[in-house]
Amino acid sequence: AILRPLNVPLVSILIPCHNAGPHVAATLESALAQTWPACEVVLVDDGSTDGSLASARRFESRGLRIISQSNRGAAAARNAALCAARGAWIQFLDADDLLHPEKIARQMAVAVGAPAGTVFTARWGRFTDDPTRVSYPPGNPLFADLAPGAFLQAWASHDCMMHPAAWLVSRALADAAGPWDERLSLNDDGEYFTRIVGAATAVRWCGDAVSFYRSGLADSLS
Repeated sequence: AILRPLNVPLVSILIPCHNAGPHVAATLESALAQTWPACEVVLVDDGSTDGSLASARRFESRGLRIISQSNRGAAAARNAALCAARGAWIQFLDADDLLHPEKIARQMAVAVGAPAGTVFTARWGRFTDDPTRVSYPPGNPLFADLAPGAFLQAWASHDCMMHPAAWLVSRALADAAGPWDERLSLNDDGEYFTRIVGAATAVRWCGDAVSFYRSGLADSLS
């Protein structure tokens, strides 16, 4: 059972994992270090063959929930995690990316008083091996409060992005947008969050909430 203060919404941190052995422990540490008092962490191992699952199992005593499935792709792993999630809010986190300890708490501080249908974004930085050496994309037009149409227009017309861990999505909005498209691999997150924004009433940027996007991986689709 998940123990949490009364009236504090539960946030589900959902991690798809496939052969992320060198990085998954750091990712799980960042998820479990969140200061928001009501988080669950769900990892779906998507047929890893490199020891990722064994690394993740070391965190089960700290509350990590693990689901194992044959290799079906990141979108299928995220859908499996969504099906298992119990939270009113959803935080996606790839198995090699990181969250600042205050990331969810700072977004939730805004979310609890925001109108229904609002989706939340965060400032994010790019790193390779050392998360203390982070570069933040300059002039990202998505780093702003935007109407959904304006967000999608800026996204389509500029060389910019909002990686999965930057978002915080209500479960109601995720249900309205529908599941991840399991036919896709390249830019499956772009297609998914386009539908999230399309179903939203507003996009609220939380500039003091931060996530970290790992780059320079040889087998990364991006």
